[in-house]
Amino acid sequence: MRLTGSAMLLWVLRSRSVTAFSLQRSRHAFLNCHKTRFHSSNRLSSTDNDVQPEPMANLYTGWSIEDDQMLFKNRKKSLPDLALLLGRGLRGVGSRLDKLTDVNSQAYARLFAGRRKPEEDENDEKNINNKLIPAIEVLRRVRWDYALTTSDFTVLHYDRIENATTESPMDAPNMSVKGKETMLVLAIPEHRIEAIKYKEQIVWDKENRIDRVFGSMGGKGQTIQDVMANYDEWKQQKDAAEELNRKRQIEVSSNIQAILGEHRFGLLKQLSSDLLDACKQEQASMKKKVEMYVQEILELFRDVRRDPSSSPEPTLVPTSDSYALDAFSELVALVLDSYTRPAILVEITIQMNRLDGKQAADSQDYTIPELDESELTESFVRGSGAGGQKVNKTSSCVNLLHKPTGLRVDCQDTRSLQQNRKLARKRLLLKLDEYLNGSQSKTSLKNSVASSKKSKAKARSKSRLKKKKEIDDSD
Repeated sequence: MRLTGSAMLLWVLRSRSVTAFSLQRSRHAFLNCHKTRFHSSNRLSSTDNDVQPEPMANLYTGWSIEDDQMLFKNRKKSLPDLALLLGRGLRGVGSRLDKLTDVNSQAYARLFAGRRKPEEDENDEKNINNKLIPAIEVLRRVRWDYALTTSDFTVLHYDRIENATTESPMDAPNMSVKGKETMLVLAIPEHRIEAIKYKEQIVWDKENRIDRVFGSMGGKGQTIQDVMANYDEWKQQKDAAEELNRKRQIEVSSNIQAILGEHRFGLLKQLSSDLLDACKQEQASMKKKVEMYVQEILELFRDVRRDPSSSPEPTLVPTSDSYALDAFSELVALVLDSYTRPAILVEITIQMNRLDGKQAADSQDYTIPELDESELTESFVRGSGAGGQKVNKTSSCVNLLHKPTGLRVDCQDTRSLQQNRKLARKRLLLKLDEYLNGSQSKTSLKNSVASSKKSKAKARSKSRLKKKKEIDDSD
């Protein structure tokens, strides 16, 4: 049985113990991690033992070619995002990225052996890339193409009420979005659609500029017919990768247990479970809870460092807080629930940078405000305007007052009182952020980016018109 997400958290973290065989193998792997990092090069293993290895294939056995390619391709992402993507510790990912971006390193030579240099690929992309096909065109193709089965597709979109990405079937009926559209995914505003999946494979991704339906941009000519024809092979590779990832989860969990001991590891499991429950109940104070959580975990490592004899493996105990956080970051990237992982890794990165004497990008004076329910005055009144009798006869309009600052918001966006309460708090939080942080607030920074994009687009348009006029004058 394959477990993912929060089910994996319960299976790995809440398990009483791992098997003796797994623990012994994990300790052996951890002791030799400086030579081979959990032997992840097994991903490149071949069934034919007579095949000769490629040049330099024995170097950096802890990182496979696929890992290096993925890391280099996403090198512009933040360190916590890369750790999540690869399921590795922060320090290891940062060190490997430094090697891959050093043209004189052996890692760089192995990655680009017989391949084009990245700057050549980027120049070609600028010259030959067409625009990404819009999401609405992909959805229309799926809906009306008789060769495609609508029920095989799902859409990942941003839910502004839950403030999270939600996955909805392509053929789901529209029960919540206003308008005459009967299909939910077509009624959702297009800018909220983030990705589209065929069964379990991403075929359209806005952030990564991938289109495997029409074959534009990152799709590199691969169409939906190619995806359907090769889906079984892709699924087998995905299942093999998940099985390898599951084994690594057991190994990393076993290593932490070998360091902390059974009692402290039990405390770590309990702290992780409490954090998950608390953050799901009260999202506004998530940042503060994560800070406290990381400090409590760090104290467990400090405790075992003060008394190494209490550890089942004293030789594995990290010698500093920074190394302890790095070891814990690998557990977070692999095991902890996806709902809390990004925030925890960001906080670990901030703490490690402070300990290493670096200035973290996230450790500026800017702080995200939090709403305290005791400081809010909430009232419910009847709405006004469009909406018919439901709005005029029920008290579904939420009036929210922040007593310390006097900020006030109203919300009657939906017919549901509970949804309006959530939206009102989101709206008040943004207003409080702008009130406290001014030009550094989330809203101001977003407007600044939008203004910058608009001015650049205007400059490009002006440049094109100027060139066109010069050509016309020359004729």
